[in-house]
Amino acid sequence: MLLEEEDDVRVDIEAISRLPTYNTIHKILTNRYYTGKVLDENREWIPSTSHEAIIPEELFNRVQERLAKRNKSVHYIEVLEHPLRGFAFCAVCGRVYTPYVKKGILYYGARCSRECTNSLKSFNFDYLTEKTEELITKLSFTEEELVEIDARANTDIALLEAKRMSQLDTAERKKKQIREELAYLNGNRLVLLKTGVYTPEGYVAEEARLTNELNQLKDNENASDVAMRETIKDVISLSELLKNAAVVYSEAEPHEKDRILRVIFSELTLTENTLDYKCKKGFAALQSRFVASCDPTGNRTRITGLKSRCPNR
Repeated sequence: MLLEEEDDVRVDIEAISRLPTYNTIHKILTNRYYTGKVLDENREWIPSTSHEAIIPEELFNRVQERLAKRNKSVHYIEVLEHPLRGFAFCAVCGRVYTPYVKKGILYYGARCSRECTNSLKSFNFDYLTEKTEELITKLSFTEEELVEIDARANTDIALLEAKRMSQLDTAERKKKQIREELAYLNGNRLVLLKTGVYTPEGYVAEEARLTNELNQLKDNENASDVAMRETIKDVISLSELLKNAAVVYSEAEPHEKDRILRVIFSELTLTENTLDYKCKKGFAALQSRFVASCDPTGNRTRITGLKSRCPNR
């Protein structure tokens, strides 16, 4: 080109032709560019204005169909039993973090979608267990919370007792009315049936309804502050067990940590800034301390902290 500009001489470049190789043909038949198309800004193929097709569209599509039929998926005969497999997910696109071993270290990597903005594509096992150990510790009650729970329980039980006495008076009046109706049915059975007020089936159904309603009122009377106190005791006991679990967890083997986490949580989701978790149903009472009224925007913290999520996502 420089020679033409300087000396005004035309240089003919000899065309060189080579026989196509297998790889060259494969490349042409698997790249839609050679059908005379290019990608636009939306990653869609459109007709090109700068080059012509060297293979027809119909042939290209037939080749893709044939190649798709010959594709074979490769699966492990036996899935490797790495801990926390299928348990951690990308918080943005929902892709799973798959465990793999590299240089003797267990890593977790996610093949996120192209649109995913999560920059945390991989992390090692120690990174995840360190964050979850902090999480297990935070789920148990502090000493201040235990004192507050005890004070609130005594106050709530006193209020419930006053409300319960009022409900008992109302229930007693209702039971008296039902007993009178049952006594009337039993004392006037023949008259009610002969006059057609009730059919035999209707009489039996009415008697059963009143009896069931009376039994239900009796069952409700058994509810007391004892049930509430027992529930609080159960939650506190669960909190103490979690404290012990946090100590055991720090010294546990990887597969033992896997079992502990699967008992407490149903899944974990991560980004570069947050660790999001969903507790199993039995641990919802402890989790609800972090998210008031299941507010999904509550308590979003950095990865050095934790973020909880409502049990029903």
